[in-house]
Formats: sequence, C-alpha cells, structure tokens
Amino acid sequence: MDIKEKRRISLPAPYMRSHYDVVVIGSGYGGAIAASRMSRAGKKVALLEKGEERWPGEYPVEWNECLKEIQYSSATGHVGKRDGLYHFYNGKSQDAYVGCGLGGTSLLNANVALEADRRVWDMPIWPDEIRNDHSSIKEGYKLAREMLEPVPYPEDFPSLPKLEALEKQAYKLGDEYAKNFYRPPITVHFEDRINNAGVPQNKSTLSGNDSTGVNDGSKNSTLMNYIPDAWNHGCEIFCSIDVKRIKKEEKTGKWIVFYEWLENSRHAFKTDSQNSLFFVIADVVFLGAGTFGTNEILLRSKAAGLEISSQLGQSFSGNGDILAFGYNTELYCNGVAIGNNNPTEFVPPVGPTITGIIDMREQADDVLDGYVIEEGAIPYAVAAACNVLFSSLEDNEGSVSPNLSLLEKIVGKTRKLVSKISNYRGAIANTQVYLIMSHDDNTGYMELQDDKLSINYQGAGKTKQVKDLNSLLAEATTRVKGTFIPSPLWSEFLGLITVHPIGGCCMGKNGYVGVVNHKGQVFKSDDTKVHENLYICDGSIVPRALGVNPFLTISALAERICSLAAKDRRWDINYKLVDKEIDFSDPLVAWPREIMGPNAYEMWPPKTGSISFAEVMRGYFSTDVTIKDYKAAEMQAKTSNSTMQFLLNIIMFDVKTLSSLENDDSWIAGTVSCRALSPDPLRVLRGKFRLFISEGDRVDTNSMMYNLNLMATDGTKYRFKGFKLLDQSNILNAVVDVTTLYVSVYEFRDGDDLNFDTDSDADDDEGRKVIGRGILEILPNDFIKQIVGAVVDFFKFFGQTMAERTLTRFLSLQYSSDKSNVQHYERSRPAEESYDVIAEDGVKTKLYRYKGGNKGPVLLVHGASVTHDMFATTLIKHNFLDYLIENNYDVFLVDYRLAPSNAESFNQHTIEDCVLDVKQAVNDIRRITECEKIAVIAHCFGSPLTFMGLLSGQIEGVGSLFASQSAMNPVFAFWNRVKNDLHLVQFFRKVLRQETFDVRTSPHTTLLQSALNQLLRFYPYPKGGVCRNALCHRNSMAFGTLYQHKNLNQNLHDNLDEFMGAINLTTMEQLANSARKGVLLNPNGEDVYVTDDNIKKYLNFPITLMHGNDNTVFNEEGMRKTYEKLIFNNGGSKYALHNLTGYGHLDVWWGNRAHIDIFPRVLRHLEDTKNLYGYAYKE
Repeated sequence: MDIKEKRRISLPAPYMRSHYDVVVIGSGYGGAIAASRMSRAGKKVALLEKGEERWPGEYPVEWNECLKEIQYSSATGHVGKRDGLYHFYNGKSQDAYVGCGLGGTSLLNANVALEADRRVWDMPIWPDEIRNDHSSIKEGYKLAREMLEPVPYPEDFPSLPKLEALEKQAYKLGDEYAKNFYRPPITVHFEDRINNAGVPQNKSTLSGNDSTGVNDGSKNSTLMNYIPDAWNHGCEIFCSIDVKRIKKEEKTGKWIVFYEWLENSRHAFKTDSQNSLFFVIADVVFLGAGTFGTNEILLRSKAAGLEISSQLGQSFSGNGDILAFGYNTELYCNGVAIGNNNPTEFVPPVGPTITGIIDMREQADDVLDGYVIEEGAIPYAVAAACNVLFSSLEDNEGSVSPNLSLLEKIVGKTRKLVSKISNYRGAIANTQVYLIMSHDDNTGYMELQDDKLSINYQGAGKTKQVKDLNSLLAEATTRVKGTFIPSPLWSEFLGLITVHPIGGCCMGKNGYVGVVNHKGQVFKSDDTKVHENLYICDGSIVPRALGVNPFLTISALAERICSLAAKDRRWDINYKLVDKEIDFSDPLVAWPREIMGPNAYEMWPPKTGSISFAEVMRGYFSTDVTIKDYKAAEMQAKTSNSTMQFLLNIIMFDVKTLSSLENDDSWIAGTVSCRALSPDPLRVLRGKFRLFISEGDRVDTNSMMYNLNLMATDGTKYRFKGFKLLDQSNILNAVVDVTTLYVSVYEFRDGDDLNFDTDSDADDDEGRKVIGRGILEILPNDFIKQIVGAVVDFFKFFGQTMAERTLTRFLSLQYSSDKSNVQHYERSRPAEESYDVIAEDGVKTKLYRYKGGNKGPVLLVHGASVTHDMFATTLIKHNFLDYLIENNYDVFLVDYRLAPSNAESFNQHTIEDCVLDVKQAVNDIRRITECEKIAVIAHCFGSPLTFMGLLSGQIEGVGSLFASQSAMNPVFAFWNRVKNDLHLVQFFRKVLRQETFDVRTSPHTTLLQSALNQLLRFYPYPKGGVCRNALCHRNSMAFGTLYQHKNLNQNLHDNLDEFMGAINLTTMEQLANSARKGVLLNPNGEDVYVTDDNIKKYLNFPITLMHGNDNTVFNEEGMRKTYEKLIFNNGGSKYALHNLTGYGHLDVWWGNRAHIDIFPRVLRHLEDTKNLYGYAYKE
C-alpha cells in the first residue's frame, strides 16, 4: 500500500440518507464488525463515527502534532478538539485513554490478540446461553481471527531488546514465570501482502509507534479489515458524527439516532450545534461507540425517556490494567518509539509495542487471580518528557534497586547523564515498559452530571491485588538493577489509568443484573423484555475484567451478536472472504442514489476557491397567518411564542457559481427547530442556495434564496422556502437586508425529492398548500461569528490566492532552457523500430515501435502540437511508454501530421486529414504484427480524431480504446469557452493574418508575438497555475492551461519545447466549432459522425474514458455526454468513465504521481480487454 495515497471512503454528513436498514454507531471492534456483517447480509448500512478518517501516513508523530489531537473529558467539561484522535477521560480514581477516529481504539492499541481464560466463560455473571454454549464463542473467536489475522512476532525477524529483556526478567523471577513467557499473536503484518479483506498492507517497519498511530500500513486495525470490508459491501461511512442520543419513534416503530455534525464552521455556534441535532432513521441500531461512548449515549437517551435497565452505567471495570516502568536497568531495552526517524537507522529495531508476554492466568487456582505482564514502548511524542520525568521520579518516588555496588551506581549515574543528550541512549534506553492486565472488582459506575459523563471508581488501584502486582513488577525491576516507577498518572489526584475500559452495559440474564441479554439486545427494564432492534456490541457489554487484552473477546462477542441478529431476521451473512484486492474507486456493492450532488469523495471537503460557512437565524413562525404578509405572521407568532431557528451550512462547491450571478446554486445542510412543526429538530434532507437572483418587479433589487426539503422524526416532510431581499439602491440597509429572511413552509409533494426547482421566484408559492410563514433574523452576535467565518473563506480565495500570484505576473519571463542543465532519466528500452506511414493523400508520417513483450499491440496517439514524446519523454522519471514496456507490451507510437517534428504541421489540415494518418498507422500495425485487432490509447485531440475515424468507418481493427480528456463530444472548459465565443481563432486568421500558432517563442521574436507574450502575463490561469514560462503561457492561450503545475517537475516544465510546437489554425477552427456545438463536426459544420447508428455499428467494443477533474482545456460534461451516448446505445458493460481528482490535462501522463495514480488504470483497461485485441485475440 502506498502510504502517501490519500484514500477516503467516508462521506460527508450532508450525503447521509434519511433512513437505513441498519445504523451502526462507532467503528472500533464491535461497531466495525456489525457494519461489516450487516452489510454482508445485504442490508443498507450507515456507520457513524465521531472521529476523523485517517489512513497510514496521516497519523501525527511529533509532540506539537499530537497535542492538537488531544481531547480531555471529565465531569466538569471538555477541552480540546472534539474529534481529536487521542481521547483522555478523567474520572474519580480511574482515568482512561482511548482512540477517536475511524477504527476507534484499534488505531492506537498494542495489537495483542488473546482469548480470555476458558474459566472466565464459566463464571455466573454470564447469561446461561453463553455459559452453556462455549461453541458460539469459539466460532466468534475464529471469525475474528480470520479478519484480524494475528500472528506472533516472527522468530526469523531481528531480535528486539525489550522482548529479550522481558524474557530475561521472567527467568530471573523464577521457573514459573519463565515457562509462561511467550510471543503472543499480534495484529501486525510482517510481510507486504493483501489481507483477508482485500486491503494491501505493508510489512512492519518495527517502529513502536502503535500507541499514537502506525504510519507504515502494517497495523491490522479495523480500518484495514472490517471497515473497508463493510464499505466494499455497500456500507456508507460518515465521520465527525457525534451521536448524542437515540429514541424509539412510536408512530413508525423506527429508531431515531440524533447526532451533531462536528464540521469546523459550526464550532463558532457550539451551543446551537449541540442543541440543533441532525438525525437519521434506522430499523435496527447497533451501538459500538466504546464503553464510554455507548454508556454516555444511553444515559442521555434514558434521561430523555428511553426505557432501559436500572443497571445502565454500573459494573464498570478498567480490566485490571496497570502501567509501570523499570527505569535505568542493566538491560538494554530500546523501548522508545522511533517517530519519523528512518527505520533502517535503528539497529536493532524497537519492534511493535508489545511482542512478549508472561502469561500467569493458567497458574492461578482462582481465575480472578490470573494476570498477564507485557512489555511496551514509550511513544515518540512523549519520549523527551518521560526522559526528564523518570529521572526526577527515580530520585524522589522510585524504588531503587538495593545492594548496588559502587561500580553499578557509577554506571547507572553515567547512563542518566547520557540520557540527557538523547532519548535513545543511556538510562531511558535501558527502561522497560510494563503493562499488566488482571482482574479488578468492577465496582465502578458512570453517570451524567450536567449532561457530561462522570466516571466513578473509588478505590481503583488501591486493592491488595494491585499492590501485589506492583510489588512483583518492582521485584522484576530490581533484579535487573533498575528503579521501579509506577505509572506517573497514578496518584492521589489522578486515577489509575486504563487503556481497556469495559462494562456499564453488561450482559446479564435480565435487566436486574445486566443491560443487555446474551444476544446484545437492550433490556427495557429490570425484567427480560428487550428492545428487539437495539443492540450493543462493544466492550461495554463485558461484565467484568478479563485478565488479558480484551479486544479479541469483544470481537468474538460482536461476531456472535451479529450472527444471532441475522438468524432472528432470516438474514444471510456472506462470510466468504473476498478473492481480490479492494478497488477503492469501485466497491462490490454501492446502493443507488437518485440524488447525490457533487461527487462526495472528490468534492469534499470544499476545495480552495469554494465557499463554506455556517449561519444561524432565529425568529418567529406562524401556522395561523398563511397569507403573504410576513410581518403579520411574525407578530401573531410572537403572541404565542411560536419560534423558529436554524443552523445551516451553506456550501458553494465551484467558484464559477460566484461569477454567474444568474445561476448561483449551492448546497445547504443543517437543521431547523420549530415546535409548531415537530417536537424534534427537522433535518434538511436537501438544500439549495442561490445568490443575487434578479427580482424583476423590484428596481435594483436582488434576492438570496434558500430552498430546503425538511423531514421530521416521524417521517413528515415539508418544503421550506426563504428569501432575503437585497436593495442595491440603499446601501445603508445592506446589513438589515442580509440578516432578514422571509420564510414560507409548504406541504411536501410527491416528487419533491427529485424536483428541486430554484428558478421560481423567491416569493412564489407554486400552487402549494401553505403550512405557515414567518421572519427570521441574524442576531448581532451571530452575525459577527458568521461574517468572520465567511470573510476568512473569501479572503483565503480572493485575497491570499491573488497575493500569491500578483508578483509572479510581473517578474521577467522565462524562455526555453539553454539545455545546459537538462536532466534526462534514461531507461533501458528495446531497440527502436521506425516505419514510414504513407496516408491516402500522400502525406508521410512516422511510426515507432518498442517491442516490450508479447502483449498488445498498443498504439499511442498524441494530442495537438506535441510529438509522440509526450508518452516517451525522459524529462520525467516515469513515462508511460516505459511503463508499458515494463509490463511486456508491444508499443507503437505515431507522429501524425500535427506533430511538430513533421513539416506538415505548418500546413493547413482538417481533422479528417489527420484521421488518414491514424487509419494508415492502424493498418500498418495490423500488417506488421499480423493481428486482426489492436488497442489504441489516444489523448486530447488524438482522441476526437480517433473517434471520428471510427465513427466514419475509416479506422478499422480497433478492439480496445482508452480515451484521455476528450472524445466525440468535445466541450471546452470555462475560459476556452470564453475564447471560443470571442472567435479568437478567426481573429488570428483574418485580422492578424496568422495561419499557425507556435507555442515556442524567444525574447527575440516578432513585435506581434512579443506583445502577445507580455499580454499573456494576465491570462486567467487557474489557482497554482501562474508561472513565468512564456511557452507555458502560450500553451494556455492556445489550448487552456495544460496541467496542474503542482503535479509537474521543474525539469519538464522548463523544457517543453523539446516536443511541443506549432498548430495550424484550420484544425483549431474545426475543433473550436465542434466544441461550440458539443459534438464532432465536419469542416462544413455538419453533425454527420456522432449518430446512434454509427455508435451502435462502430463503437460496440470496450472503451474507457478518462478526465482530470481540474482540466481547464475540456469540460467533464463532454466526456460524460460521450459516456451516456455509449451506454444508451450499447449498454453499460463495455464502457467506463474515470474522473481523476487533483489532475488537469496533460499531467495525467506527466504528473509526478501519474505512474501510481493513472498508469495502473490504463493498464487495467488493457489487461481487462486483452482477449478482444492483439496477440491474445489472434490466438
């Protein structure tokens, strides 16, 4: 797996459907398993996660980075980022550390996957169904291991000092400890391979970074298995979703899940955000939010009226966790994580956080006396702090090893001195980290205080067992000449810290002793009645400490719960493992959407140039006054205190919406609170925002329109329309105008989900039944918060972007390199073969061949004004020609008559003339290779001309086509469209008397060209596209900016003249005319090629279309139109359309990451269609 790849599988909150078969809350072991298994049962599932989605490569490492991700919760309040990765809970005598992110604490745990002692399952705390049927638990363990794939640290891997140190300590403690030392199975990959969920994982770099997030892609968190497996089977995942409570809707029998969307712009309206909750409706709910999350949600739900057992929040346990340290021992432990340091420089390596265990569970006569001792690693982010702290604690609180000789004391002091200059030397390098899991008395409890979770566990850490185990660790430390330091967080003021909080929603035989039954269903009261469609499947259901790392047991219970839930409903879970790697652009199952809006994965979060802000408005709403007298409605509503308010996020995805004042629509997400319509907040299912709509009946007046589809928790829907009138004639009223919204609410009509017309007048009732009217206003304090947020966004786009580029435009122009510093990345290639290609009209062009193997043959067709070297250039490290050669393809490249290397490029040619070259090239390749059909990959102008040749029947023998950026429906991007509407090509020909346009130039060119070079400083380049290169400017003038500059290397950018040159204006004019009509035209402007009959006859073979989302040459609309025509005529099985995030036009072939992001897509097309062309077809 490429850890630099920024993968995203979660959707933003506005894309959440109103209803799902199953809603899963939380994404740790229990939640991830429920999401995967219910999705595999064919159910429509939503997974809601409070934290953010992060993949390996995105976890913080340095202290300052980690600090930003810390959140701290206690009964007195919350500090820090609410969806921060590292969540610390402070309770009375018991603290905890858990993860918050897609994957939950599995992102940060120490990976040890061990079953609970078999005697644990015989304890009377479990329901009889479990005590009497261990087989179902064993099956749960089996399924969990199958997905999590735990293995011990390999014997043939480098030795780990901390592991060896623990083994030596075991022997020093005695035979009973030594015989119980072993390497436990851990969920870490020790080889590069595809895991059982189909996700590529990397071999561990043995960094020890587990507790802050492993960036090497080796950790088997649920993010790497169950979660992508759920996504691959149709689950829709939503992050930054803080679920607050749930309720049963009596009218429908459905579950309502209330949540807060932790979107950045809503932070300024914190109170409103927490009160104006979103919701989603579910048939079945699985709570897997972790022990604290699940208890808090249910405690809040109970306070709001949900029937539930009185045992809720009781029997909380820290799993008997004890954290301690053996400081400055005589053994080299190397137990400090390496952070961002190069793993190859750490010899020996640190290793995964835990790799060894002294397992004393079987030794104990009483299961409750069992425990395990494991070694650990100090997180890199706190290594420096621990270094100082341990040195201080040794002098004040540590248990120093007795009877040290003078020499040993001197050596110990020396190690402390050495540690002052390095966190990897001296005393800190000789420090062993201990983690014990044992059995506490699980007498802790949780409750809500002022709507905040309060954790109470009086006496935690003060039991005899805890004291005995600390004494044992002290003995293990003194025997290796070290100083024992109990957890620095364990004190009278702070609590014993656990990383394994469990309980509070314990399993039991009835509601008097537990919160859920053996199936995980929640008890309604203290008897055996349950909420049949409400399940809990995380660590909160474990009724007491397990004496070992609990996640495998939690996973086994979750697997069992899912199995029983499916059987009860006659759902069939498909447990068969996937047999191929997950395609993260194409899941196996994707539930259809009638309305999706801008592509969520590509458009979210809104890019620079987009505008997003939150808005709060408050006022009064009347259901009695329904006439168009908003002031009267407001006055009536005030008499009955009938209020309305909303908190909305307004998102403008595309800057073009700001330049087109007549069609400025954006998306709205949020909630509306109005008791007259619903006792709960109403959710905006879909919203549109339009800015500066001309009001024809009002002079110098525009309006801002809000159109919303609302839904109440009982399923009732409404249409909301609001407008602000902006009177341009009176600037003094501007603030009042922009802060006053006139509101109408209407009865919802059938089809309103699909029909969302924002072209109607702001005050038009559209013949609808009016439910009520009112007026909302932005209060001064709210207005300040909103305008500050909006100004920041506007400044970032207009101010900062322009400031970055202003000076560049006035610097001296750069011309072609003098070639003294050109770097060529030469690659070993087969001997080049060249052929003369003679077209029907006698024009001679060149065909080149590189026989890289027995796959293919493949013809590469370049664009306008470039040679075949656009595919073969050695100005970049990885070009497409060499990529195909490496993959054993027989590659042909044609320099047709528009190639600058051909003298014909200065003559005038139609597209039809160019077709003759490609036609002859295809025929010659078929003759040379004796293949009936070949594959073609065509870029830019090469693609429309190939389509023209195919549609006219002239080009034959193509069995597979990959078209880049344009096809048979060319549509220019915005600025090219402007230039086309200004008829610039005709201006160059008829006014300036030019017949060609050469992108190459110099400081010694003609006066006309020199003047043009200067004017092009001010061409409207896209963000990040302003540079000083004159050739680059001229390219933008001729074709539009050809690439995202950020994707190119400087070497290529400075030397494009090596294979770019002139274009004749006849060809340009024909292409411009075609783009104006959005279809290929002949020289007479006739649409004779793109017909249904031609498409059915000539294009009924595999074709893949590719378009860069940031393309400023061609608009994606054209590619989509071609795609729709193809599937309309020939069905969808043969065609594909790839939209490429972060890429423009030519950078799909030249980009620094094109060989990673793009080339494999093209190769996949060739491989998938290999039996339809070339040597394989011939055979």
